[in-house]
Amino acid sequence: MENKIKIFLVDDQQIANFIMKKVISTLAIDCEVIAFDKPKEALSALSENKPHLIFLDLNMPLINGWQFLEYMQDDQETKVVILTSSIDPVDEKKSKEFPQVIHYETKPPSKEKIKAIISREIK
Repeated sequence: MENKIKIFLVDDQQIANFIMKKVISTLAIDCEVIAFDKPKEALSALSENKPHLIFLDLNMPLINGWQFLEYMQDDQETKVVILTSSIDPVDEKKSKEFPQVIHYETKPPSKEKIKAIISREIK
């Protein structure tokens, strides 16, 4: 099935990706979830996989979430949800500068929040 929803999880913490994958799997939404703990690999996979939605961490080594967003500036179709432990209002404000960012959420998000975000984006 070609139009299956694709979701990328980009977080250097493998456990965070594991938990998100588990939560999404319980939502009864037909989607393919691909987790990356190395942002560079996720960037490489972007053009090939064309995800509908990316859950993106901000605080990562080598390539942080802001740099990741800079790299994907030309991709206006993929929507990004920032999923971070940062509660700094400056980060939330900065996220609004990127048109791809549709939501800013602090970790850990509730199952209901995740479901609402995904459902809203895959109408």
